[in-house]
Amino acid sequence: MASSGNNPPGGSDKALQEFLAESQEIVDAFNQTLLEIDRQRGESGGSYDPDLINAAFRGVHSLKGLSGLFGFSQMIELSHQLETLMDQMRLGKVPAKPAILDLLFEAVELFGTMINGTVANEEIPEPQLRSYLDRLNAAVDGDDAGEEVTDELSLYQLPENLLSVLTEYEEHRLRENIRGGRRIYRIHAAFDLTAIDTGLEQLKERVKPLGEVITYLPSADSIDDTRIELEVLIGSEATSAALRAAIDNPNVEVRTVPRVDGDDTGTIAPPIPPPPPLPGVTATSLPPPPPRAAPEKPSASRSQQVPVEDAGEQGREDPINTIKSVSQTVRVDIGRLDGLMGVVGELSLAQSGIAQVLASLSERGDAAEESRALSREVRLLERRLSELQDGLLEVRMVPLRQVFDKLSRVVRKISRESDKEIRLEITGADTELDKLIVEELSDPLMHLIRNAIDHGIELPSVRAAAGKPEVGTIKVDAFQQGNRVIVTVSDDGGGIDEDRVGQVAISRGLVSEDDVEDMTVSELRNLLFLPGMSTREQATELSGRGVGLDVVKTNIARLSGIIDVSSERGKGSQFSITLPITLAIIQALVVRASTEEYAVPLNSVLESLVIDRSEVQTVEGQEIYTLRSHTLPLVRLDTLFELLPPEQVPSAERIYVVVIGLAQHRLGLVVDELVGEKDIVIKSLGRSLARVRGIAGATELGHQKAVLVLDVPAIVEEALLRGKAEAA
Repeated sequence: MASSGNNPPGGSDKALQEFLAESQEIVDAFNQTLLEIDRQRGESGGSYDPDLINAAFRGVHSLKGLSGLFGFSQMIELSHQLETLMDQMRLGKVPAKPAILDLLFEAVELFGTMINGTVANEEIPEPQLRSYLDRLNAAVDGDDAGEEVTDELSLYQLPENLLSVLTEYEEHRLRENIRGGRRIYRIHAAFDLTAIDTGLEQLKERVKPLGEVITYLPSADSIDDTRIELEVLIGSEATSAALRAAIDNPNVEVRTVPRVDGDDTGTIAPPIPPPPPLPGVTATSLPPPPPRAAPEKPSASRSQQVPVEDAGEQGREDPINTIKSVSQTVRVDIGRLDGLMGVVGELSLAQSGIAQVLASLSERGDAAEESRALSREVRLLERRLSELQDGLLEVRMVPLRQVFDKLSRVVRKISRESDKEIRLEITGADTELDKLIVEELSDPLMHLIRNAIDHGIELPSVRAAAGKPEVGTIKVDAFQQGNRVIVTVSDDGGGIDEDRVGQVAISRGLVSEDDVEDMTVSELRNLLFLPGMSTREQATELSGRGVGLDVVKTNIARLSGIIDVSSERGKGSQFSITLPITLAIIQALVVRASTEEYAVPLNSVLESLVIDRSEVQTVEGQEIYTLRSHTLPLVRLDTLFELLPPEQVPSAERIYVVVIGLAQHRLGLVVDELVGEKDIVIKSLGRSLARVRGIAGATELGHQKAVLVLDVPAIVEEALLRGKAEAA
């Protein structure tokens, strides 16, 4: 996004990165708030917590101010127009109906495009932005379903001096509470000046489960300079006794505002046994407040409050005399963390080297005392390095909620476009993954969701005819299993028709009829991941171009992940993605083939086996092994890299097999020895060796011993190509 010729303050790239990070946080929070409004509307038949729209309004206002500092004109204009619409929503003049929420969700996508375009100095095309802003203006000006001013306020005996100082928003909320059949209460409380914010916030928190705080006004006749008296107006369906019990303080007076028609007597609730007082509430019993003249202007304490922690009589810090920040977080560029992880990896190698020197020293009889002392220090170094590595990994971790919240928006939009009713159920949103993996996981999950809606979930009429609920369900679940995270996407749709998948693959020239006849059900499902594969006869906006699941497979493989699919006809399908927790420091299984050692990234290793040579079969030139009723192709690592001619490979009755995976594929790597597991840092081989197929780089195992790191995706693809060539 262009910046209208303005540079970040001081020309600082760091300031720009801070802007991007903070803007993204605001947009993500805005999206979450909209999702919560939509959820509450669906569950309650149209109503929602008014604090949510206030929070969304404040977020957009903050984004407008932030973008104004950097001169990003498009974001300023979008924020300003959006702020106008949401202000009308706050006042009840524009209802939060589905079409309006659709418009707000579209703003989330536009903000995301603007933020991403900032780095490339690209703007949204002006006609696209102008079209959206015109629709925003039309929503503000053209909606006649807003609040009609009626005489609800005349139903209650509310003092004129109180009504005269209500803001437009407060008057709207008062009317809404009256329309909703709530009782109106006036609460009188007095707070120490030094703790008014803490006490008032706790009062509001205790009232919130039972009702809404409409406004709070300072008393005009407060004469004590050490405290302030407030009149709080509340709307609630609860009785005055229940409200008083929730407030839990005998010195806070609750009075019911009587109705003009005499429906409510307005009696004061009887006191309850004295509980601990609210912070800052004075202990002096308060008489019923006399009628108050309205102040000329509302006190600043109503609109702007700075939280002050009540530290007691001793040690209370004057907020005016401190500028300490309450924030305990800092933003760190992920590139810096990558650099630190590399340093930790190098230190681990140095520690391994010291351990080997120590082993040599221990063999000498004249250095027993020194070797014991050095051994203690090496163990301490190992523990500290492990703690440092774990700490850095933890810093990189973010919850999957970031991605899942975006999926909720996608489901809402696509389900409306496809005339299907979809309920999205999410569990495990707090499961954490490396920041880089979470970002790369967004597109695969979105493709799976779109596929589930378009191919999986049936139309409501079809579901009803099959005895299913008309509302389809998509479930997204995430959980940690060892050093991996498993994310599943399942639906209760029609399931996968494996026979049709095979026929479509034949018609598209992806496989032959003979191939399909010999395929298992699992292999037929895996045809869905082939490039150009789609069971849609005609392409739609959602699918049909044969790029969805192929993209999923490619992206998951790039993350050293594995994807599995299961399905039951008529009941639904499930895609399971297995991912490493992090790619920063690689754990590897060191193996030996012939006379050479190699490192296999443990992220791609599913298991290791020791099998009898007699269990290996050869089918059409391909060695295979039957593993739990599934066919596992085998590849000999020494043969793949031509380490020794086949006749020179020593024969053994039992062989080692390392089962590796790439997306939906499985392969058994035959090696001569399993040496052990190591933490490694992959180093580039340089330009001259960068394109060596099957090798991802090199690493040092300590004592200046270097080994090559296997490129598992390339090896699996190479094995598949060889298998097809031999079969042909």
